[in-house]
Amino acid sequence: MGWLYAKGDINYRQIKMDPVSEGYTLYQRPPSGRYYVQYSIKGQGQQRLSLGTSDPIEAERRAQSKWIKACALAEVGLSVNKKHFEKIAEEFIAGIELAVQRGEKAEYHAKQYPMIVRRYFVEHFKGKLMSALKADDIDEYWDFRKEYWITGPGSKNPLIEYTRIIKGEKTRVFRPVKEGYPSKSTLHKESLLLRQLFEFGQRRGYVIEIPEIHAPKDKRRKDSSRPGFTWEEFMHLKSVSENRVREYEFSQDDPTGKNQKTYQDRLRLHCFCMIAAFTGMRPTELFNLSWGDIEARKIHAENGELCDVTVMQVRGKGKEREMAAMPETLTFINLLKSLFYVATGRMPEDSDPVFFNHEGKRIRSFKIGLAKLLIAADLREARNGKLRDSFSFRHFYITQQIREGVGHHLLGRNVGTSSKMIDAYYSKIRPTDEIAQLIPDWSKKRLLQYRRK
Repeated sequence: MGWLYAKGDINYRQIKMDPVSEGYTLYQRPPSGRYYVQYSIKGQGQQRLSLGTSDPIEAERRAQSKWIKACALAEVGLSVNKKHFEKIAEEFIAGIELAVQRGEKAEYHAKQYPMIVRRYFVEHFKGKLMSALKADDIDEYWDFRKEYWITGPGSKNPLIEYTRIIKGEKTRVFRPVKEGYPSKSTLHKESLLLRQLFEFGQRRGYVIEIPEIHAPKDKRRKDSSRPGFTWEEFMHLKSVSENRVREYEFSQDDPTGKNQKTYQDRLRLHCFCMIAAFTGMRPTELFNLSWGDIEARKIHAENGELCDVTVMQVRGKGKEREMAAMPETLTFINLLKSLFYVATGRMPEDSDPVFFNHEGKRIRSFKIGLAKLLIAADLREARNGKLRDSFSFRHFYITQQIREGVGHHLLGRNVGTSSKMIDAYYSKIRPTDEIAQLIPDWSKKRLLQYRRK
């Protein structure tokens, strides 16, 4: 074996060349005198690794071991690069953002997923090798995730930071932390994303086997469905809402126009509640509605009469569907169209939002106004202590449709959910609602038969 001196780099004191058959090179770097190994893998470039020893015999043994392992990985098509979890995660994020730019994935992927990956996955696994992560490491992660905002890193930061594009510019947005443990659905969603990240690493050759990734199961029995309304409660809410609108309908001595704005806000909220109750649409689907998504059709009703119905193109949860609304929605759609004309001075175009602010721009929530309306109607809290919200109208609609004999399959297609979900979470029919069927006169019939004998 011969010794060569490095050229152009004073840090490389001397290089020991091994036989060509070995395929790797040993060298030392001052001042530590530790040995390093260098080799090339076809298609993956040159690799340089520290051997962690200054003993030439031990260095030779370790270098040969690393070389054999690298050749074995390359033989089965895996990468010899030992990339840390964080670097693979950034490659994964870059792929998501590129897919969104190309229109291959929905925009929310680029808004939500990078934040989840960096804040939770990278924060926990950091400099670990993805190939070294096992099922035990995944279990430890779930403990970390549950405690993140309670006793973990998130407890030290009272605000959550987001980056949003507002008027074409990136803007930092902060909101207070809502301390609490993540919900079952949140953990399930994050488990799917974590598995996608590992599958990405597997395709790139950074990991051979993917550990089992399942969100921890909550063994407690609890009803996670939101409360709905009974028919009587809904009619009471409707009456209260109409009275609240009338309070500001004819306002005198209002030079600032404040009362008129309150009147329009309450009327918009009233229309939102009624359309939600007679369509069963999710809040996100309602706020995504544009005027071009609404179509009026004429059909023959069950009694044979010709009537107008509303058909909507609904978008939400990354999916789109056509749904039929109850005829009652037409009244409130026309009211919103008139309000849009008052706000903007023109009739709405197909691209304009159905739910809008005083400037005619799309709005995303009636949360505060709806909470005030529910409190005014004394319906904010259900009997089980849960708070009602926009989703309660969806539960009300589905329950009423089932009560009128609409089949689960047809109803599920219309509201964008499965029959199983309707049974588990949406149907609010109580046994006492069908009390007539629950008290057949079987005791009297059996008594008469007994006496005849």
